[in-house]
Amino acid sequence: MHLKTEFFCLSNIPASESDALGDEIQSWGIIDEFISSATIRQRKPDMTAYEECLKIVKAPASSCIFADDKAENVVAAQALGFKGILFSDTDTLVRDLHNLVGDPVARAKVFLEDGVKSLFCPMSAGHVLLDNYSQLIILQNTGVRDLLVPESKGDAWNYFQHGSSVLTNTVNPDDSDTTSLAIAVLDNAPTAAKLETRDEILSNLNSDGLPLCWFSKSRPQFCHCICASVFRFFVINDWGEELPRVDDFVCRLLETRAYLHGSHYYKNPDWFLYILCDLCERRPSDSQLQRMRELLVGAVMRLLNAQHLGFQNVRDLKIVLGGQQVDGGWELAWPWEYGAEPHHIGSRGVLTAMALNAIQRVDLFSKETVIP
Repeated sequence: MHLKTEFFCLSNIPASESDALGDEIQSWGIIDEFISSATIRQRKPDMTAYEECLKIVKAPASSCIFADDKAENVVAAQALGFKGILFSDTDTLVRDLHNLVGDPVARAKVFLEDGVKSLFCPMSAGHVLLDNYSQLIILQNTGVRDLLVPESKGDAWNYFQHGSSVLTNTVNPDDSDTTSLAIAVLDNAPTAAKLETRDEILSNLNSDGLPLCWFSKSRPQFCHCICASVFRFFVINDWGEELPRVDDFVCRLLETRAYLHGSHYYKNPDWFLYILCDLCERRPSDSQLQRMRELLVGAVMRLLNAQHLGFQNVRDLKIVLGGQQVDGGWELAWPWEYGAEPHHIGSRGVLTAMALNAIQRVDLFSKETVIP
């Protein structure tokens, strides 16, 4: 795994069995030294057993990792300063070792680079979805355009590349969510495209004055997460006053915690917070967002969102780091849904890009305020 890594085995075993197994243990070729309880005359989980072991290893406990299938042995070792792993299965142990000794940022970047231009979304139905939305989220979190192949045939953007999903032959209209995200993330959108998008959105409002999902009168669907995404696009372009009812609506969702129910497309309520926190980070001095910012401080307890507001969430950072897989990416989850059934949409690329962004942010913010 790493050139400077050495493997020692500490076992509660009589001298006779240790001698009998000596040749077999050596034949494995993975253990640098076998330390038996008979040799050191101490047994796990007695503290003195670990202290004697450290004398043989000639290394401080803080630079050692101890793995064992018995909790009491791990607890005793960790109390002395070892990094402890309670063994459950080989695959998990290998992953945990990689996460303890590897560089999570470098490994995540390798995963994304290995998947360059193929970081699309698998679906629960077994298909692969060629979509623009996940491509833009990855770009937003990495800033690396070469990883992706977003596709747009004009100023407006479609969630689906080629305009249709893999499940039907229906051609879907362009949508306000993907278009707003694209213009917010890409740095080369011309003013004319922004103005055209603004006018298209304003021509597709519901009776409450809130933006609808699709650029089509025949599909008057509403989603509060997409509404927040559109509002972000308007505010960062100084057009927030053209959607005067959205700010109050969004704040009411935060006040009543109604957003916790999720939405048809965004089942995870954290996406709503993610969008609004991104908006507040982009406009840190905007006094019109003060009410929203105060409500978000009370609502946000997730790692990436908390860091947008200048906090560090140590608890969730440990969870994020522990979820990294051996190949450097994060395992597949299903953050979105599509269709009437519905079908789940997943993306290792999106989750890895967001985790990478979260880890890199840790050192960028002051440590004066920490969520314990």
